[in-house]
Amino acid sequence: MDIYKLLKFNHKIKSHRIKFFGLWLLSVLNKRYLAIQFDPVLACNLRCKMCYFTDDEYVRTNMKGIFKESDLEELAKVNFKNALKLQIGCGAEPTLFKHNVKLIEIAKKHKVPYISMVTNGNLLENQDIIDLSKAGLNEFIFSMHGVFKETYEDLMDKGIYEKFHAVLGYITEEKKKNPKLRLRINYTFNADNFYELKEFFKVYDKYSIDIIQLRPIDKIGETTYNNFSLKTIENDYKEVISLLKKESSKRGITFLSPRTISRNEEESLKVKTENDSSYLIPYTYCYVSPKYFWKDDFDWKTETFAHWQKRNSWNNVLFKNIFLSKKDLEKPNRNMLNYSVEIN
Repeated sequence: MDIYKLLKFNHKIKSHRIKFFGLWLLSVLNKRYLAIQFDPVLACNLRCKMCYFTDDEYVRTNMKGIFKESDLEELAKVNFKNALKLQIGCGAEPTLFKHNVKLIEIAKKHKVPYISMVTNGNLLENQDIIDLSKAGLNEFIFSMHGVFKETYEDLMDKGIYEKFHAVLGYITEEKKKNPKLRLRINYTFNADNFYELKEFFKVYDKYSIDIIQLRPIDKIGETTYNNFSLKTIENDYKEVISLLKKESSKRGITFLSPRTISRNEEESLKVKTENDSSYLIPYTYCYVSPKYFWKDDFDWKTETFAHWQKRNSWNNVLFKNIFLSKKDLEKPNRNMLNYSVEIN
């Protein structure tokens, strides 16, 4: 399954009503539509300056816990049947978890079509890449905050630039044996690291990158880095993005970026969005961690997703959403970026 072509198809459907009709139909037929985001460990080896792991109070209160290896199979039985994709790593560093190979093997046994891992990559060795690839991982997603060493190691505190490049090299070699394995780069940009992107392909062209996603800085806690304004780069944004899009297209790379980086007046730290897909997020996005699962009233150890759906008249909720206005749907919705998707 090509998750990016599916994403592009979804973006082509402009009506949120049609999207909710499709979602309702998938739910009624007990098909796959959930995007499971799984943090098996609530910890991180780095202290990236734009991340809440530099907010001591937040970490002390929220970022503790590790998923038990013995619970992985039970977790899969709850709702992997309804999972369209499984993303290992969401708000923490998944390579601190020692049982990722087993997790991937279990997900494959439950026929989850697409499995990705979001990581800073600094703890991975060559054998880890080989083992995860053989287990069935479809995609490595690497977070980075600088094209050059000085910026990378400054914004990704405790990160090692040379190690990051070594791991990209390991994956490039593994892809020669497993061409279906994908490599994606997530670049979070701010006013201080944005212009480095002009030189991205001069530094990273030797690696077999399949997807590049650009993500503007957002306020996610009392972080060490606190310049959230993008005003100084707004005028040059389209020019730089056009350059990256052109170079990505030459290389057959899927390119994802926000259409705009202008901020809402009422929420000065949020990016404007006109993405109808965002209305579906509260109904498809399933976050799992040692402390949380899907919704507040869902105890995965005592019921399955199917039982929870029935108890909450979930299909009726989805059906009613077909007839709601965007304004009404915004109430349970969270801010999402308006990404364009270029498939080559």
